[in-house]
Amino acid sequence: MVISTMKRLTLIFSTIVLAALCIAQVPNLEAPAEVKKLDWLIGDWSATVKMSMQGMDFETKYTMKNEFDGQFLKSTTLMDMMGAKMTESMYIGWNSTKKQYDSWAFTNFSPDPRIEHGTLTGDKMVMVSEPWNVGDGAPTIGRGTMTKKSATEIHFLLEFKEGDKWVKVGEGTFTKKV
Repeated sequence: MVISTMKRLTLIFSTIVLAALCIAQVPNLEAPAEVKKLDWLIGDWSATVKMSMQGMDFETKYTMKNEFDGQFLKSTTLMDMMGAKMTESMYIGWNSTKKQYDSWAFTNFSPDPRIEHGTLTGDKMVMVSEPWNVGDGAPTIGRGTMTKKSATEIHFLLEFKEGDKWVKVGEGTFTKKV
């Protein structure tokens, strides 16, 4: 079967148009500019955080790996609290409608994800959780603040809401592995 030149050109043009339409429908899988502003968090980090909860003072060892994953910043954390290991995987994204960061954290300490909303002002990110089930039946609202001190240091502050007040429960400095 012989295809005329005109039919070949029509077939080639149709194939190009179809390919262009398919490509145009693929969503952008790259992190939005607001998430890329969190690039100072990228890397492998560790910290010893001084904790004070329920009348007890203790130290918690943290290791954390942050990387871009599609449209999100993915954070994988291991915490060693007095021999109890807590694992956490968190995805931080940008909510363009509400102009805020939203995150979803999944941990072995709770059957429910921790959902947080927050802002970035300069080198300071503040995330506040919705009431969260930490496994003891009492919902907890937390506020985590990460402040860039240098390319290799981040100050971390964790607070829980008690009534109308924020109470510091943890503080420390993350150091980046280079």
